[in-house]
Amino acid sequence: MLRRFIALAVLALSPQAYAADPAQGERLARRWCAECHVVAPNQTSARVDAPSFASISANRRVPEISAFLRADHPQMPDMSLSRDEIANLIAWMQSLSPALDPIKPAPQSDEFRQPRGG
Repeated sequence: MLRRFIALAVLALSPQAYAADPAQGERLARRWCAECHVVAPNQTSARVDAPSFASISANRRVPEISAFLRADHPQMPDMSLSRDEIANLIAWMQSLSPALDPIKPAPQSDEFRQPRGG
């Protein structure tokens, strides 16, 4: 019973619980993320070492993406995104590739992990 309650609470707090707006996510991605990431199919340039939004969506679960966007990262500007903005970005990412399966296993390699000890 407690596990079911915890699972429902986690779902209620996840970006999926909000009515996300992919169009808003696209605008935010083009403004904040497109300098480094490919955020749209018609984008012609990005950093080679930054994964595309379609790749992120195809290889990460929603909670992983959400946690990453909430954390501080030296390689990325501090955007201080709201929950709604995160949900919108994820909705846009999901529109670029098949929707994420929240129970699929984590990928073998993880390009999002920060280096240890530094």
